[in-house]
Amino acid sequence: MVSLTSSPILYGGENFLIVGQTDTQVYIGTASETGNGKVIGFVFEDATTQQYFLFSTTPWLPFGTPITVNVSSGANDPQPYNWDLSTGGAAAYCFMAGTEIATPTGGVAVEMLRAGDLVLCHDGRVAPVSWVGVQTIASRFADRLRVLPVRITAGALGNGLPWRDLLLSPDHALLLDGVLVQAGALVNGASIRRETNLPERFCYYHVELADHALLLAEGLPAESFLDQVSVFAFDNWHERPAPAQAREMALPRVKSARQLPRALRARSAA
Repeated sequence: MVSLTSSPILYGGENFLIVGQTDTQVYIGTASETGNGKVIGFVFEDATTQQYFLFSTTPWLPFGTPITVNVSSGANDPQPYNWDLSTGGAAAYCFMAGTEIATPTGGVAVEMLRAGDLVLCHDGRVAPVSWVGVQTIASRFADRLRVLPVRITAGALGNGLPWRDLLLSPDHALLLDGVLVQAGALVNGASIRRETNLPERFCYYHVELADHALLLAEGLPAESFLDQVSVFAFDNWHERPAPAQAREMALPRVKSARQLPRALRARSAA
């Protein structure tokens, strides 16, 4: 028998029997992820050897994306074999293309930033970009609460901020009234809402500095990338230099609307 196991992918197929000594059996079915990840490949194991086969260059797949799996196995005996798919780890996401990041020479679209470029930080520093991570999202299958961007319309947070509509992932945080507030916690269905008018595929861009800091995105202080997820979440993970061990900013973090301070709740409900 050849068995299909589910760690961390859940399979829709059943076991099947190898007939004879050299027959090749093929499993064609679907799999659904239990979390966010990037399909890297599968592992074939028997009593004496272990081999890794890269079978997919699929871009980053958000939670709920169906995956077609084609597995071909040849074996010389009826002993069990385990097949396993691996994923890239937790989500990251960040800014959508077109978001202007403040630099000493003016606003620059996030997708145009490169390692070595200088950006302005909320505390007045000028800092070099270490790396810009890119993640491709398939919007057709994306979990809207976890993956699809939040649109904060121009002026929605008072004092004319953001300067223009800001689109960022739900878990990405802005500094508001001394606390880091994830964008999803601000959604009010009107001036701050979940974006649904998206192309079939779009990209998020994450900006990494030497430390966890606050960039200025459309005039709002927004966090830079913090190395707390697998680099395999990014399309261009192989371009990332050896990271510094940056610590998270020592600021409280609001992850849901019920955690919003009263003043912020009133502002986001306007």
